[in-house]
Amino acid sequence: MSDTGYRYSIDDCKFDEKTKKRISEYRKFRDACLERIYGDSGTSIANQVHDLAWHTAVFRTLNEARRLEPDRGVNGPMWELIVAGYANIMTLGIRKLVDRDPQTDSVWNLIKRVEKRPELLTRELFICYDALPYDFEAVRDRLKAQEEVPSGTIRWLSNFGPDAWSTSKRMHEVFDTLCGNPQKQKRGDTIELALFEALREALKSPCITRVQTLASKSIAHAERLSESSGAIPNVTYEDVDEALKIIISVTNWIATNVFYDNAFGTIVATTTFDPLEHLDSPWVTSKHLPNLRQHWREISKTMDSWADADPFVSRT
Repeated sequence: MSDTGYRYSIDDCKFDEKTKKRISEYRKFRDACLERIYGDSGTSIANQVHDLAWHTAVFRTLNEARRLEPDRGVNGPMWELIVAGYANIMTLGIRKLVDRDPQTDSVWNLIKRVEKRPELLTRELFICYDALPYDFEAVRDRLKAQEEVPSGTIRWLSNFGPDAWSTSKRMHEVFDTLCGNPQKQKRGDTIELALFEALREALKSPCITRVQTLASKSIAHAERLSESSGAIPNVTYEDVDEALKIIISVTNWIATNVFYDNAFGTIVATTTFDPLEHLDSPWVTSKHLPNLRQHWREISKTMDSWADADPFVSRT
C-alpha cells in the first residue's frame, strides 16, 4: 500500500491490524478528497478558484484604470468583449463549482462525497491517520517519566508521530467542536453530519443562486422566457465576489477542519511578471489603422457569405 504524502507508514501506527486497515482506508479516502481540492487536474477545485480569482483581479484592475481616466478614449468593441468575457467566465465558473452532477469536480459534490463515508469520519481516524497517539496523556506522562531535564533547559516537543502528544491533544480539541463537544471523548465519535448540511446551505446563498440562474438561462443556454418564468436576475460584481468568497471559505473549512490539512495560500496567483506592463501603451499605432479597417471589411464580407453556404455540402 502507498504511504506517499505521509510522514509515517501504516506499520508505524501503533494499532492492531484491524485498526491499521481502517487507517489505510481512511488515507485513501482522505487523499481522494484532497485531490479533488488541491490536485494537479485543471478541474480541481483549487485550480478553478485560482483561475476565477486571477480573472477577477485582472478585470477589476482594468475597470479601475477606466475609472481613473474616464475621458481617455478606449476602443468600444474591445472593452465590450472584455466585459462580456469576464461575465461569462465568472458566471459559468461559479456555476461549475456548485454543480450537482456527480461527474463534476465541484464543492457541492465534495461535500456529498464526504457525507457518504460517515464511518470514516471518526475521532480515532481523524487523529491517528499519520501515527499520532490517540491517548496523548499516556504518552505525555511516559515521556516526562523518561526524561530528566535540568532546571532551565528547554524541552523540545515532537509535532508529528507517536510521541507528539501535544499535537494529539490539539486535534482532540478540534474534533470536539466537530462532534458537538461531548462530555466524554470516544474513539468512535463522528463528525456531526449537520455541519455538512450547513455547508450546503451556504452554497445555496442568494448571490450564488442569482449567478447560477443567469448562467443557466442566459449564458449557457438561450432560454426563451415565458411570462410566468420571471425575469433573469440582475447580477452585480458584488454578487460575483460574494459567491466566490463563499465557495472559497467552504472549501477551506473542509480541508482544514475535516482533514486537518493546509488552508489555501494566496488566492490570486503571485506573478513573476508585471501584470500592468504596457497598459499605458496604445492598442495599435495610428499608421496601422487603415490596414485594420481593410481587415475588418474583409472579415465582414467573408462572414456575410456564410449566409449563402449550402449546409448539405460535405466539408473536411
